[in-house]
Amino acid sequence: MQGLKRLVVVSLLGGIGWSGGTAVAQLAPAAPTYVGAERTIESIRQAWARPGARPEPNADGWNSLFNTLLNELRAYSQATDEAGRLTALGSVYEIEKALEGVSWSPAANLRLELREWLRPRVRLAWAARRLTETVESLPEARDAAAKSNRTRWVDFVQHDLSAALHEYDAARTVQQRRASLRRLEEALGALHQHTQATQGRGWQPAIELEAAMNDLFNRPNLDIAADVATVAPVFEANLVQTGPVTRKGYTSMVTAGPMTGFGLLPVDGGISFYNSQSMVSVTPIHDFQQQIAQDPQGQKAAQLYYFGATTYDWSNLTVTATITPEGLNLYPSSTHNIDAAITSAPTDGAGLKRGIAALIGMGQNKITEKVKEGALPKFQQQIPEEAQEEALERISVEQAQRNADLRAKYLPGNDTAAVRDVLIRQLTLASRPEAVFVSGRLEWRGLPEHLGADAPQPPRLASTIESGVTADLHLGSLLTTAAGGLWQKDQIKSVQNLVIETKAVPPGAPPKDAVQVHKNVSFADYLKAVEAARKANDPRVQALRIIRPQSPPEFSTDARGYLVALVRDFQLDVPAPGENGGGGGLLGVPAKVLRIKSPLVEVALSYQLDPSTPGALRLKGKIQEFNAGTQSEVIAINDDENQGKPLTRFQSAIVASALGTKIRTQQINLDLDTLKIPGFKIQSVSPLDPTGWARINLVRVATPPTTQPARDVKPEPVKGPGTNPSPNPEPGTEPISGSPATAPAGTPVAAAPVR
Repeated sequence: MQGLKRLVVVSLLGGIGWSGGTAVAQLAPAAPTYVGAERTIESIRQAWARPGARPEPNADGWNSLFNTLLNELRAYSQATDEAGRLTALGSVYEIEKALEGVSWSPAANLRLELREWLRPRVRLAWAARRLTETVESLPEARDAAAKSNRTRWVDFVQHDLSAALHEYDAARTVQQRRASLRRLEEALGALHQHTQATQGRGWQPAIELEAAMNDLFNRPNLDIAADVATVAPVFEANLVQTGPVTRKGYTSMVTAGPMTGFGLLPVDGGISFYNSQSMVSVTPIHDFQQQIAQDPQGQKAAQLYYFGATTYDWSNLTVTATITPEGLNLYPSSTHNIDAAITSAPTDGAGLKRGIAALIGMGQNKITEKVKEGALPKFQQQIPEEAQEEALERISVEQAQRNADLRAKYLPGNDTAAVRDVLIRQLTLASRPEAVFVSGRLEWRGLPEHLGADAPQPPRLASTIESGVTADLHLGSLLTTAAGGLWQKDQIKSVQNLVIETKAVPPGAPPKDAVQVHKNVSFADYLKAVEAARKANDPRVQALRIIRPQSPPEFSTDARGYLVALVRDFQLDVPAPGENGGGGGLLGVPAKVLRIKSPLVEVALSYQLDPSTPGALRLKGKIQEFNAGTQSEVIAINDDENQGKPLTRFQSAIVASALGTKIRTQQINLDLDTLKIPGFKIQSVSPLDPTGWARINLVRVATPPTTQPARDVKPEPVKGPGTNPSPNPEPGTEPISGSPATAPAGTPVAAAPVR
């Protein structure tokens, strides 16, 4: 009888397209924490076994070492106490040190993986031991509260923390791994509260234990690199504007020249770059005659002639900018090539003196030449000093204004960046001549729980960058944080349900045309959508109704490289099988809609790029597993959702299994070209690594402005008095420089190095 009943149910579900059998989906397997080392060993062995591969004479020795290493790594994962973990750690450390002097590249790769795995675990082991030993070495306490506090610390390390670590390392499924991470998160929260309360007293063991736990389970989960060609349009900027500038009573005409250089500088702890630009400053010295008359050596010359002077400064300005998590620093420097044109005209009533001077070889030209010889060294000394002073004054104002804006909007301090509700903690910045680097741990403002990456970035990703923007992301922690933050928003809180209607579209149509989503749809209106889908008589046309869970989904990655979503309090309405829903009678309960409810649903998703369409980039996703769990139930509903009738456990299991089979046949396609990322497009998306890391590569789509290559700018020399080599000025433009008395030189403000 039971067999006949099962046959009827399966036949019913298969008749409306819920085909595929009743296989129970497996729980997503968790990757071992040492998956990087395990994978490296497997790749070495596969290379040896490849047809035509050159025999490895030392294969037996290497295989013996690999087996020993894997056994010790498993022993660490299975150890239930600190002693067992320390023994295994010691053995793995010895193997890692033995690989240190091996030049064979596969062995070097294995050592990198081992070092990444070992470092935070050794740090945590030492921090836990130090805390325990510190407590145990304290003088005997007479106060009962003090004794209790010490006991709690030792119990925390030896029992609570030890048990959570064991659960994490020994987890066989993603659900077990996520549960252990929650327990570790609680332990971290308790530690953080204590260190915040006692940091003023400086109890270092607790502070170090918290830092060690963060180093293992709360790592940065995004790492971004952008090459120099990508950041140049952002950082490259003109430093000088053409126009008149008045300073200390003198007016200079500054003429901006071409950009002469841009580049990134090698710096850790910040992003540093420079911009260079040439310019020419021409300044008439209106009181030059008075200056000559006040000089003891020039008084006689001033009696014979009226002198005029115009200085010319061909300079190249460089402004170095460094962006750190604390703000922006600007520093100017410049090179100068300075000349002057000196003119002279006879004074009234000094003809006899000029004649006598001419007889002894001191004619007008000679005297003018001597005046220039005396004045030019002073110009050449004073102009650079005054120019640097002017640049520093202007740049200090610019820097203060920009830092006030940065700190108010983006850099609140404490190694944190903020963009609206998104925070990036543990912010680190660096630059090299070829690229800039930004990494950190993403958090959501106001979200009480935060956990970053629990696995290091794979060395193969950390050691390479691609042209454009290379973004390495730990998807599980990023998506979990994003979901938790979005769940706090009023727009999400206001959504009670979503109705998803799929449509039959012709081949090649955009994926968005195949789906319509409506929110907060009443059950009566949903029944209309169900009826319309049934009349279409097309398996591609469906109407589903999802009730928003109270808690956000959690995300992780399994050993197969699938993205896994864990949804609590899951509730999904689907059309009952059979024409007009009448087929529900074969289940023993007539129904128009079946409501699947489960306390925890696990969905495993895979994706791959589809480059088949030239000029387009499509991400093809597929639900590999849909597991409603053993506690799921199915409710048969007709016109009133409050009058549903639960199916038996057997019937519920059949329906849930058939639903999972049908869901696994659905494709989830996304045209990456439709994602609007200003100035960029997605070039590639890597497969999801079992550690949870994936890479997205973006490239610029707009042609960046043409930049002139850096070059030396040589000034055209002044050939003699009365020559005016200055280019034609463009009056009316905004001035950017000042000109000091007797030492005029155009000096810029700090031109916006950051846009």
